[in-house]
Amino acid sequence: MISALIAFSFLKSKKASLKLDFKEIRQFSWDIARKIIGLGSAAFTMQLTNTLVQIAGNFQLSVYGGDLYISIRTVIASITQIMDTPVHAMSEGASPVLSYNYGARNGKGIRKGIWIMVAMGISYTAAAWATIMIHPAFFISIFSDDPSMVNMAIPALQIYLFGYVFQSLQYAGQTVFKSLNRKKEAIFFSLFRKVFIGIPGMFIMPLLFTNKALGVFAAEPVSNVIGGLACFITMLIVIMPSLKKLDSSGLENRKSEYNV
Repeated sequence: MISALIAFSFLKSKKASLKLDFKEIRQFSWDIARKIIGLGSAAFTMQLTNTLVQIAGNFQLSVYGGDLYISIRTVIASITQIMDTPVHAMSEGASPVLSYNYGARNGKGIRKGIWIMVAMGISYTAAAWATIMIHPAFFISIFSDDPSMVNMAIPALQIYLFGYVFQSLQYAGQTVFKSLNRKKEAIFFSLFRKVFIGIPGMFIMPLLFTNKALGVFAAEPVSNVIGGLACFITMLIVIMPSLKKLDSSGLENRKSEYNV
């Protein structure tokens, strides 16, 4: 409520370039509502699939590892949630920049925004991954001081985060699709990484490990690598060529506007 009041007060102030007129609230538009829901469905799907993965992971660990490994997974989920916050914020921060340039038909601005977002995401995830790989016990001990649990959680954490850098590619690809109104692709790749790869991987990977509980954790890097690369490469193939056409059409529009 406080954040909403701050936002409303800003939009009614002199600082806002776009004023909020409360009379417009009465002019409800189903067309705009559908667009809002459509664009938000990508984020909704991502959160939903995270929940499904958590359920599947806990089920498999109850079979192969018991309560202790379920607790370890909870600790690892807490660590990764903290790690994901900055890269998620970078992606969300890039979204309005990409959307603005898309509306302005500025393909060059979109490309620049994409590569800056990718560079920031890869740099951060690589640094975060290296830090945790060097000091895994420190991060685990934040959530549990049980020595036996810390020792068992170290290899699980290292396996779970093995393909963490590729997650930045997933975030980047989905952000571009969402920002450029390609919601179908954004939803598909969220489902692809978690539901089509991640959940089946939790049932397949334990068959390849002596410690089957660690095999459940190994499904995460597999889904990150395959899903992240698939999403990012598809984005490059689908979006990048269209940005050149966007530049051309934008130039023609500007020429006609100024009668050049």
